[in-house]
Amino acid sequence: MVLSRRFVVLGGAGTIGRVVVRDLLDSHRRNRIVCADLDDGRARALVTSLSSSRVTAAAANVTEPATLTRLLRGATVVINCTQHTHNLGVMRAALAARIHYVDLGGLFTWTRRQLSLDRAFEQAGLLAVPGIGCAPGITNVLARLAVDRLERVEQLQIQVAAFDRSLPGGAFVFAYSPQTIVEELTLRPWILTGGKFGTVAPRSGWELARFPRPVGSCWIVRTRHSEIATLPVSFRRAGLRACDFKVGFDRAFVRTLMRRLRGGETLKALAESGRRTGRADDVEIARVVAVTPSVRGIRRVLTVDCQARARHDWAASAGDVDTAVPASIVAQMIASGEIRARGVIPPEVVVPVSPFLAQLRRRGLRIGTTLRTVKR
Repeated sequence: MVLSRRFVVLGGAGTIGRVVVRDLLDSHRRNRIVCADLDDGRARALVTSLSSSRVTAAAANVTEPATLTRLLRGATVVINCTQHTHNLGVMRAALAARIHYVDLGGLFTWTRRQLSLDRAFEQAGLLAVPGIGCAPGITNVLARLAVDRLERVEQLQIQVAAFDRSLPGGAFVFAYSPQTIVEELTLRPWILTGGKFGTVAPRSGWELARFPRPVGSCWIVRTRHSEIATLPVSFRRAGLRACDFKVGFDRAFVRTLMRRLRGGETLKALAESGRRTGRADDVEIARVVAVTPSVRGIRRVLTVDCQARARHDWAASAGDVDTAVPASIVAQMIASGEIRARGVIPPEVVVPVSPFLAQLRRRGLRIGTTLRTVKR
């Protein structure tokens, strides 16, 4: 049986979407891709640059449900690379069009709302995988790897940090979506502590963490993130009682951003002044640290790192690469029948660990693990 491999990439001409389109094009000769974007001129320009009859352009406004549903009909999977505030609307359009769905994350609150559509997707015989970028996404699958190896895990710490040789220290540049960064740094982060969900102050918990070179020592801080919405539920039976997320930011960048926000500067103005110019030359590491319960005063600590580098042939930063390719990989796993589950299911539950990590390695990402024991 020949399975359909037709993908619609929403936000396909954007920073992440264009890399998803490129990965889909390079991955399989039978993939057919619709690069759909609000800016259909940019979508057409991207398609022209790729010089392939397997990629077409389309205009897409995700705030118009009827026209979006028409666009999605006949596709196999929609890969939603738009802002997370559109996730629920795109999911409903995917249901109406009867196609599978993946996205890049929902900053906890949106992810929780998306999970409420589980029964609707299951009854329709469809799968939605919310949050299959880098973080969330790779981090969720690394957490599954850690829990499977250790069996009992009391704490999960999710960390992401990067080093960019092309940027001077303290440069005011947004590494990814300005809206997402502002929300991450101003909304109260959710954490799990003592087996209970709660929130803490924004920008709290700064610590200096050590990563492999070239990232090295990096300041990381708590932010609101999607992993915390699902990992504690998925791993409750493994004994998980504490879970949080921290990301690396230059502290001067954070101080400048907060000062300008307090001064009333608009997000549009901030985004324009913080736009990257020139080619990225960066390395990003997504990390999971899993800690077992104490047994006779000894804990085992498993650290799992995924390291990505910029792809100059794709004009993509490391953060673009490790956010885009997981969505492409999982969409193709759904299309090929490698993933057959139905419903709205987080990555740590539905994504097969070894095949997924093998696909990351094929694209040049590196996975490393370190196991150590510590006395309480």
